[in-house]
Amino acid sequence: MTASRTHARWRLSLELGGWYVASWLVGIGFGKAVELTGTWAHGASWEREMLRWFHERPLPLLLDDVMLATPYLGTNLTMLPLMLAVGLLLWKKFDEPLIAVQLLLISIGSLSLNPTMKYLLSRPRPALYPLRGMWTWASYPSGHLILTTALYFTVSMMLLRTYRWRWPFAVAAFIVLITGYSRLYLSVHWPTDLIGGELIGIVWLFGTWMAFARYRAAVHVPDLAPHA
Repeated sequence: MTASRTHARWRLSLELGGWYVASWLVGIGFGKAVELTGTWAHGASWEREMLRWFHERPLPLLLDDVMLATPYLGTNLTMLPLMLAVGLLLWKKFDEPLIAVQLLLISIGSLSLNPTMKYLLSRPRPALYPLRGMWTWASYPSGHLILTTALYFTVSMMLLRTYRWRWPFAVAAFIVLITGYSRLYLSVHWPTDLIGGELIGIVWLFGTWMAFARYRAAVHVPDLAPHA
């Protein structure tokens, strides 16, 4: 390994660590700001009204089942094993270890950012209606919004860089929106939990993307070429 590559790897590690801390501070900062409003435990009036709006508009049975299944698109219970499989495929078959590492770090970072904030801030789940579907631990932040924002938009930017495809951004946006809708529809989150998760996900998304982009430029890693 050359000295320049070693230096680039150290810089990548430091940048990723810095962006991880920045994402964590954004999440803690937004949570503390909401806490200072005095609406932490019971939600603001507009949050209660929003949850009431969703509760009073139940979906048909088939769409209700879709809402119950949607969170599996944004949980590491399913996405982390999937990224492990995708990463192994990229590494072994296509010789793209850097992309594999980036996807795994996005997932692992999203997974670890969520529980520390839940533990430290310990926001109660909404108690207006029965909680349905997938939910664990405290309410803030929404780990589903952290992961879907960071992971799906990273994949979209990779596809844009390699294939010049723009349509994956519409798919990513739809998944983020339907995931957020499901969390409110199932009454398991306050709206500000989703805002906090989205902010964390955005910082982690752009931080990791810029760090890996600088590393690729420093070590002259070519873009993934389309394979026949």
